[in-house]
Amino acid sequence: MKKLIVLMIIPFTVFLVTSCDTNNAPDTPEVTTGSIYLTSNPSGAQIWLDGTNTNKTTPDTLKDVSEAVHTVTLSLADYDDTTFSISVSAGQVSVVTNVALTSSIILEYFAEPVQLFETFGTSASQPSGLDLSTGKPWGVSSDSNKVVDIYYSSNGYLVQSAHLNTTQGLIRETDFSIGNSNDLFDEVDSPLNNNSWAQSISDTVTNYVFLYDHDGHYSKLRIVSRGGGLPGDPAWVKVIWLYNHKTTDPRF
Repeated sequence: MKKLIVLMIIPFTVFLVTSCDTNNAPDTPEVTTGSIYLTSNPSGAQIWLDGTNTNKTTPDTLKDVSEAVHTVTLSLADYDDTTFSISVSAGQVSVVTNVALTSSIILEYFAEPVQLFETFGTSASQPSGLDLSTGKPWGVSSDSNKVVDIYYSSNGYLVQSAHLNTTQGLIRETDFSIGNSNDLFDEVDSPLNNNSWAQSISDTVTNYVFLYDHDGHYSKLRIVSRGGGLPGDPAWVKVIWLYNHKTTDPRF
């Protein structure tokens, strides 16, 4: 009789131990996603993940990103899109900071004033024409006059389109639109040339002038000084300008 009692107690004890272990050890969910923290210079860039707009802008964190290698694109107006790959690990934050964005506006500043002399009574060493793209002054009667965009005419003392000088056979047409300021760096973009712009300006204009040249480039030019105009002392103007190297791009 004693042996029977022992056999009955042992299975019951095993059952109790097994039941206690099951209740105290629940399954832990597996972490399968991570995060990406992004900043850029300048900030405010739209964040695209694998070709989809996240509707977030830098600086910000993308959460619940799957564990994998992802493609991130930062997009901001007036800057080239910047795309790169980043690896995301589960439970980790991948950090990419101070991504340098490259401006899509390609401007060249001709800061050293170029002196243009009037066309009447000047010598080869006193050029009246200007190539906007290179900043090189040329005489309107020189062998290189076909690159001249604008020139300083004695007839009315006007800075005007090269193609108006039919006597010297100049060919390049440039249009003019006077701006509302004299600050070349006011970040005001040029209006689009609608074929109603002027083809000359007076040498007394003090505001900057938007130009649209023969090749479809916009410039922002200002007359910074003027002088001469007496016998033996030809009239002259000095100009500085911003030149946009992107064709038909009016941004400044």
